[in-house]
Amino acid sequence: MPKPHSCSPVCEEARTTQPQTRPVRGFVDSSLDFAKENRRMKLRTLIRLFRSGQLSLLRSLTKEVRRYHRLAFLASGLSSGLLNRLAAGPVPLEGLESEFVADPAMRDGFEAWLGLGLALGELRSTSEGYTLRGKLSRRLVDPRNDAAAASIEEVVTLHNRLINESPERLRQGRPFSLADQDARLIARSSRLHEPFICEAIDEAIPQHGQVALLEIGCGAAAYIRYAAERNPELTALGLELQPAAAPLAAENIAQWGLSDRVSVEVGDVMQRASQPVFDIATLHQNIYYFPLAARTGVLRHVLSFLKPGGRLLVTTVCQGPGAAVDVLNIWGAMTEGCGRLPSPEELIGQFQQAGYTNVKLKRLVPGDSFYSFLGQRSEGS
Repeated sequence: MPKPHSCSPVCEEARTTQPQTRPVRGFVDSSLDFAKENRRMKLRTLIRLFRSGQLSLLRSLTKEVRRYHRLAFLASGLSSGLLNRLAAGPVPLEGLESEFVADPAMRDGFEAWLGLGLALGELRSTSEGYTLRGKLSRRLVDPRNDAAAASIEEVVTLHNRLINESPERLRQGRPFSLADQDARLIARSSRLHEPFICEAIDEAIPQHGQVALLEIGCGAAAYIRYAAERNPELTALGLELQPAAAPLAAENIAQWGLSDRVSVEVGDVMQRASQPVFDIATLHQNIYYFPLAARTGVLRHVLSFLKPGGRLLVTTVCQGPGAAVDVLNIWGAMTEGCGRLPSPEELIGQFQQAGYTNVKLKRLVPGDSFYSFLGQRSEGS
């Protein structure tokens, strides 16, 4: 019996006459040829894109789109509660699905959304489940950074609408309304300027002595809190135009233990009867909630709430450089009942026309167009 490696003459002939390896070599050769041709095609494409300038365009576009997708994912992760849910540590997919997916048939959609977070580097998937990975995500879930988190949501939701819808609304003669914005979200995001506004408050409110404060458009009441902590004898009325925002201010005042010194009311200051009982009035980041032509009248009406010698403090972004300023300007100019941002000189003139004296202007952020305006009701008026 022949050994396994031996071969009969017939087998030997068959082996030498049948080119068993040639088809394999032909396949490899074809594959190599295809790979070479494919590389040549890629090189030709790259050269063509480079010469036409489209290569740099595509690279820039990819970078910008990724930035937009990152902001959009962060905003949805914040508003949905996902990022906060993952802040404490890994959560299995099944646990997340039970909380975030109402219809089991949509599980693929949920995993696809999580997949975007993974691709952007904001989430991480481990054997224990999903958790936060991105530095920005981890910072935004810190309660101390709530204003920054709210500002990202504002950019992706409100700013996106303002930029995209304004051309068509202009053609249709259809402005935005206050109902088109999330009042609670705006109240939270507006606190980004809080450190600078607090500096302006320091200059306007004494640390000791009885002071009655009227804050017009109190938002989350953060600045009332600061003023009340600065002066233990201060009492305040927070007036809020938007009903959706007022409960947030009232909740905060109660939580901060200031209910015995501070009250919050819903109302329009222009509909309120004049009573000269306040030592100081403030309008923080809301002068553009009034039409340009009406602002002198608004300032004059506020003057009627001040005691002789009382002062009005206005903090606001004014017209100036920067895309964020321009978006805010679009909002004011495109929202019914509101108006574009003022220029510093324009607002000083309106203060003076309304009857204020000793009007002072201060730039709150170096190199920025964020200012404070402080005017006084004369002692003899």
